[in-house]
Amino acid sequence: MARNNRKNKGSAPKQGHKLVWITLILIAVPFLLIFFVIQGSVLTQSTPVVGSRFGSNDLNPEISDDQISQIKDAVSSIDNVDSVTVNLKSATLRINMNMSDDADEATIKSAADEAYNKVDDICPINTYFTNSDDGKMYDLEINCFNYLVDDTHTSDGQIFIEITKTGAGKKQTDNMTTAKDEELVNEIQR
Repeated sequence: MARNNRKNKGSAPKQGHKLVWITLILIAVPFLLIFFVIQGSVLTQSTPVVGSRFGSNDLNPEISDDQISQIKDAVSSIDNVDSVTVNLKSATLRINMNMSDDADEATIKSAADEAYNKVDDICPINTYFTNSDDGKMYDLEINCFNYLVDDTHTSDGQIFIEITKTGAGKKQTDNMTTAKDEELVNEIQR
């Protein structure tokens, strides 16, 4: 009789359960991450974010209310100035000068420069508006205009000069009513 040389192979164990577990883990990980992010957001949504963008060495020396009043009085005394507002918010000293409606560009630019010099007399630019190695300082923004556009004033005759001095930058004077690149404006307006 012929011998059956075949060996009875045992059935190999099925790998299906391992693939199922690996697939479940790969799917569960992103869902768990999203769950924890949402949970963290929900738990902290009723509490405000508290902090200061300035360090202990920043804004030193501080601009006082008395200096702000002095600046307002000094800028108000400039010729052709109808009204002045001065405020200090978020470490930016903003001066808005409303000039007479018939003031021309040279008059407005001269008044803005004079306001800058008056601020320098009261709060020296190098001390208050220039960053040091120790910390950040204030920004200065002087807006000088003949009128704001409304029903009685058209945008054609408006002149708006802005002088900006950031703590990290230099003094910059811009005419906000004149385009810096006329060609670009013409391309856009076609």
